[in-house]
Amino acid sequence: MDNDHRLLELAGVWIQAAGTAISAIGNTIILTEKTIIAEEVGTKLVIYGNGLEATGNSFQAIATSKEFENTDGQSLSILGSWFQAGGNMTNVVAGTLSLKGLDREGNELDIIGDSLQSIGALFEAYAETLSKEEFSQLKLTGLSLQSAGALLEAVGVVYVLKGKEEVGEQIETFGSYAQTAGATIAAIATTKQYEYDSKKFHLGD
Repeated sequence: MDNDHRLLELAGVWIQAAGTAISAIGNTIILTEKTIIAEEVGTKLVIYGNGLEATGNSFQAIATSKEFENTDGQSLSILGSWFQAGGNMTNVVAGTLSLKGLDREGNELDIIGDSLQSIGALFEAYAETLSKEEFSQLKLTGLSLQSAGALLEAVGVVYVLKGKEEVGEQIETFGSYAQTAGATIAAIATTKQYEYDSKKFHLGD
């Protein structure tokens, strides 16, 4: 059992989960505290959270590419992780534009970033349907929830752009917490799989 890439994958899923939580907190601050300072603090947290998510997804993509199966599921998982990383980095740029007062440009880019995240998580979720690992179903659940959460965030930003800011921010915040829940479930599944595989290896099975 090659531990190096599995440990990198573990680090990636938990870094991603932490990033989604930080982003969700940022969105909550923006939603509940209607001040310029709160919006700035919340946006900075969203930027930082998305940066962490991108790092975690990159770790996962690299780790998966070091596996030896070369299956369709593996390829989809790698593609999905890079899609998510790209989406998160797009969200980082979007948040930076918003901090500079370019709200519309930032929101338009945010929709693209959230959509890329949703597509990436969907690719990873489909990859799990091709997997025969013991905790693939649990990971599938987490990734599906992530995909739905990212899509909800994109929908929320669309509402904001249409002038329905309150409703849009509520949808966006709900989506960010759905992403956090999904990322955490996927991280737990990955951890359980690692522990299961380690136990099998040490038992010589």
